[in-house]
Amino acid sequence: MRVDQRKIIEKIAKCLRLSDSANPNEAASALRQARRLMEKYRISEADLELADIQEAGFDTGNAYSPPFWVLALANLVANAFDCRVILARRFGCRPEYRFIGMGHSAEVATYTFKVLLRRLETARARFLAALEDTDDERERRADVFAQAWLFRVARTVERFAGDPRVEASVEAHIRRHYGEVDAHMAEPREAERADFDDILQGIRAADGVALFQPVRRQRTRLLAGTGAA
Repeated sequence: MRVDQRKIIEKIAKCLRLSDSANPNEAASALRQARRLMEKYRISEADLELADIQEAGFDTGNAYSPPFWVLALANLVANAFDCRVILARRFGCRPEYRFIGMGHSAEVATYTFKVLLRRLETARARFLAALEDTDDERERRADVFAQAWLFRVARTVERFAGDPRVEASVEAHIRRHYGEVDAHMAEPREAERADFDDILQGIRAADGVALFQPVRRQRTRLLAGTGAA
């Protein structure tokens, strides 16, 4: 019968928590039990450190090469939640954004990304529909609008230092499950002097959308939005 490694790791973690007991006999017994389980199932300290790293994914339905503003939004959300985001690609499938972080942070980051992307896509589509230029120029101006929207939202993100231990564990998780990953680059649209009003519209469209870190010691953030979707 195949052993469920996650359940074993959870049992070891419980023993290690009990090893902090004020009762010396209970603490010693729990520590011995943790060591026995680690030896029996060949669980290393590195396995225990990676046990709290979780993933959550979202398929945006976009093309194989997403535009700059989608990638920028994914990275903005990942940084706000002390996560890492990778673009997972499988042959014949659309790209999936995988948020990787400690505990529930990946799941919350994925949900936040989904909500913000929907709002940005809606705002960009409305702006695009009102333009009367050539198709290429309409797309360029709509991208400038989206970048301005992102700039406005990015200003609401609190600057904080991520936990280096979490970062190291996330990187180790990625190496273990994905190997070496390449940086996916996309160029932003160059804004022109005539785009000033488009930029202002993008900034205004993002009013009421913000990312907050309510309590510094917590790993969860709140998504607040009072503007119309």
